[in-house]
Amino acid sequence: MNRTLTVARMQFVAWRTVVGWPWGILALSFLINLALFGAIGEEDFEPTTGGLMSIYVVMFVASISAITMDFPFAMGLGVSRRSFYLGNVLHFVAQAVSYAAVLYLLAVIEEATDGWGMNLRFFGIPFLMVENPILRYLGFAIPFLLLGFLGIAIAVVFKRWGMNGMLTLSAAALVGLGGAAVLITWQGWWSAIVGWFADQPGGAILVGWPALLTLPLAVISYLIIRRATP
Repeated sequence: MNRTLTVARMQFVAWRTVVGWPWGILALSFLINLALFGAIGEEDFEPTTGGLMSIYVVMFVASISAITMDFPFAMGLGVSRRSFYLGNVLHFVAQAVSYAAVLYLLAVIEEATDGWGMNLRFFGIPFLMVENPILRYLGFAIPFLLLGFLGIAIAVVFKRWGMNGMLTLSAAALVGLGGAAVLITWQGWWSAIVGWFADQPGGAILVGWPALLTLPLAVISYLIIRRATP
């Protein structure tokens, strides 16, 4: 357990990557959107941006970096693969819980100020604004975990099989997604799929389905890292 906590704390040594860059880029994105839509100045205009995704993208990249850069160092210190994996899981869970709390608070402030005085929806994305406060909070937290474990899975594939593994994974993803697109187009299922997604509540899209995808990614990542080499 001590080794697991050590690995988790080790991630915060590079605090600029863990804290500085995610929130710095999010703040920059927010200020740009604030200036842009403030310059438009139309009272009846209610802009909704995708700028909130910037913090999730940065954390996804950081999760890949945490494995590829820190894994050899941790192995050199005698940390077991199990402790290294659990330490990173603990780190990402703590980030998801704390970062989601801040985003939730910012969404509440945004709602209370009528979109920062200009009807801007940056943190309070419409389909995320569910009535249940717990689902609303999880809607911020679960995507962090999904992208974190996706990043870990990609990184451990690279550590286990190198560039050949990454190219194989990319080819498999291309064939799978391309084959699915061909099949859907051939069968004329696009309208039904779009309609199905449109009928899904915000809680299902941002909490339920991402949670279901996160669990197998966590298991697969653990199984692969057990045989990964520094």
